[in-house]
Amino acid sequence: MSETTGAPGGCGVTPPRLEAPPVVTPPPFVAPPLAAPAEPLDPWFAIWTRPRAALRQILDSDPRRSIYRLAALGGIAGALKLATESGAAETAPVATTLAIAVTGGALGGVLFLFLFPGLVRVAGRWLGGRGGMIEIRAAVAWSNVPEIWGMALWLPRAVLLGEEMFQPVPPGIEGNPPAALFFGLLVLAQTLVGFWGLVIGLKCIAEAHRFSAWRALGTLVLVGLMLIVPVGLLMIAAQALS
Repeated sequence: MSETTGAPGGCGVTPPRLEAPPVVTPPPFVAPPLAAPAEPLDPWFAIWTRPRAALRQILDSDPRRSIYRLAALGGIAGALKLATESGAAETAPVATTLAIAVTGGALGGVLFLFLFPGLVRVAGRWLGGRGGMIEIRAAVAWSNVPEIWGMALWLPRAVLLGEEMFQPVPPGIEGNPPAALFFGLLVLAQTLVGFWGLVIGLKCIAEAHRFSAWRALGTLVLVGLMLIVPVGLLMIAAQALS
């Protein structure tokens, strides 16, 4: 039975009591923690294992950083290797060969930095590359890092061979198995450094052009053709005219 109101003469029904809805307090907003900035790479070390990341950091910060110094040191490393492989230093004193390699290699390395990147830029554009001259110069310069580190291998070679250090097959190690073994290990180490330097060079050119390392290899093949074909045509024309 419904309850009646207590008012005189009233017989209405008491309305039900309505409770207020519960107040829901939203949790406080907590901003996600900011990611810690990545530490900058040291290109002298990182380029051995992360050449593209190391070069990208250089291109984004200062693409002209140390390029002439690297070109000069890389030229010296190449001149030392050339002096050994050509056999021209077999009769010249070590001091003379070393002086020519240092001065000529440094000048040749800087000159190479002005000429070679232009060919790489043109050939890379044919394959869809987007690198400019500044980026490609940085790539070519920093790809010298392995060869520059590899110059440290000339110190034990000089201690072992002395005046024969620039000879490809030093006669002084004949009949001396330990010396021959140590010399073979040095040659192997220099060969591995040269091979890995080529891989790093391909990676750096690829990063400068923003394409794959295989296209970088194709770019170098095109550069070789751009150099060989005109020389071959000139030689054929000279023979025809003689």
